[in-house]
Amino acid sequence: MPPGMSTEMWLALVIFAITYVLISIRRFRWFNIERPMVALLGASLMILLGVVGPDEALEAIDLNTLALLLGMMILVGCLEVCGFFTWVSLRIISRSKNRLHLLILIMVVTAVLSALILNDTVVLLFTPIVIRTCMLIKTDPVPYMVAIAISANIGSVATAVGNPQNAYIATQSGISFIDFSAAMLPIAVVSMLVAIPMVWLAFRKDLKDGGSWNGRTIDSQAISRQVSFQGMDRSVWLVGGIIFAVFIGFIITPFLGVPLAVVAFVGGALALFLLPLANRKANSKDILKGVDWTLLLFFIGLFIVLKGVATSGLLQEMEDAFQSVSNGGLSTIPGLSWFTALLSNLISNVPAVMLLAPFVESVGVMSLWLALAASSTLAGNATILGAAANVIVAENGEKLGVQMPFWRFLKAGLPITIVTLVISIFILELLA
Repeated sequence: MPPGMSTEMWLALVIFAITYVLISIRRFRWFNIERPMVALLGASLMILLGVVGPDEALEAIDLNTLALLLGMMILVGCLEVCGFFTWVSLRIISRSKNRLHLLILIMVVTAVLSALILNDTVVLLFTPIVIRTCMLIKTDPVPYMVAIAISANIGSVATAVGNPQNAYIATQSGISFIDFSAAMLPIAVVSMLVAIPMVWLAFRKDLKDGGSWNGRTIDSQAISRQVSFQGMDRSVWLVGGIIFAVFIGFIITPFLGVPLAVVAFVGGALALFLLPLANRKANSKDILKGVDWTLLLFFIGLFIVLKGVATSGLLQEMEDAFQSVSNGGLSTIPGLSWFTALLSNLISNVPAVMLLAPFVESVGVMSLWLALAASSTLAGNATILGAAANVIVAENGEKLGVQMPFWRFLKAGLPITIVTLVISIFILELLA
């Protein structure tokens, strides 16, 4: 930074640094640091210290991103109330012939669902059932927990609604749902084809058949009793129809001139209103429990923090520094991809994307937006702390008495991250 920085720029720098350091640390021994509280603290400091005015703070909040996330979360909450995710989990379990087969089915289904709906919600709902299954068949649950996290991250690459950072990029860049998926789906498919054998290789000793299962079909009825599953309600067809209509809406938005956010929000609102009419056991309170309000607050805080960074002139200084460090490489797909991957593991992928988005927007090349989306998501597989989905899996395991050691995740996640990043760079370079 130049020595002649203004007071406003210094304030923005200090607040920005405190915010992102606390986000990256996440917890102290005596105190857990939640991402929303840190982001909102940073936003408050930006306003209180005059870096951002009250009106500027309100204008900084991107309602398109929030509406898109909220609408998709409501639809996911409706599916959960209908018993869809438990039903899918039990179908996977009942059709598995052995440990390897179970691993493959879990990874494929998790990836597919993560492409269609937010990956954080998928792992939140799948993990407890998978862990209970592993306990029932007396096998180590850690390989399957790692598999869920990795496949959720990879699968979410495929669409603009697969994860929060993709949703943000789609709304900021204006890339259509079809164009986004056309470029990113091949990356997700090829990466999954590579990730499945790599997870198996990393945990092959743990996945050998033996013990009490010996290749027999798992007793899904016993697991149903453990999770108190009474069956999937027929109202799921109503929710499924609305979700199908929403995705059709995503596809035709370029012709209608309607943002993705409006389609998702209207679909979520319709499902929230109609589902209780079709299913007496469903109510809006239960559905809204499926909304990750902390994620929405996290985004609100970051919008205001980055507004302060931009208005103070600090963002332009940072962009110049990025380019200087990379010798202009940030304007290329490989340079941006590797830099984003590194930054995502330092400060998490959502803040990394929001920090780099203004630079990518200034370059104005669609392939760089796609590189930002792919690399920030795939980089999340490197460590447990690399993505919110990984943390959710680990925390769910702890609640059930299962620890997912950092090094066990790393031995599968880091190699997969490197290989899939190379795949994404190669495919995006071909499409550019």
